[in-house]
Amino acid sequence: MFRKDLIDLLATGPRSVSSLARALGLTRSDVEDDLRHAIRSARAAGHRIVVRPARCKACGFAFGEEKLAKPGRCPMCRGSRIFEAQISVEPDGA
Repeated sequence: MFRKDLIDLLATGPRSVSSLARALGLTRSDVEDDLRHAIRSARAAGHRIVVRPARCKACGFAFGEEKLAKPGRCPMCRGSRIFEAQISVEPDGA
C-alpha cells in the first residue's frame, strides 16, 4: 500500500525525494528505495514516469535520470549547490 501512496503523490505533480520524505515522515534513503520499486511498478502498469534530473546550480551540469537522490557535489565544477531531481507520474492514457 505504501508504494501506491508514493505513486499517488507523484501523480499530483513533480516531487523530489526530500519532499516525499517530509510528506511521509520518513528518511530520504528509506523513500529512495521504495521509490525505485514504485517507479518500476508504475511503468509495468502503463504509467509514464517523468524524471527531471538533478542539476548543478553553478554550472548547469545535469546528472543522469537514474540519480534520484540529491548528489553531494558536481563532478564538473565541484560545487555543492544542486537542484534535486523532480519525479512525476502521468497516468496511462494521459
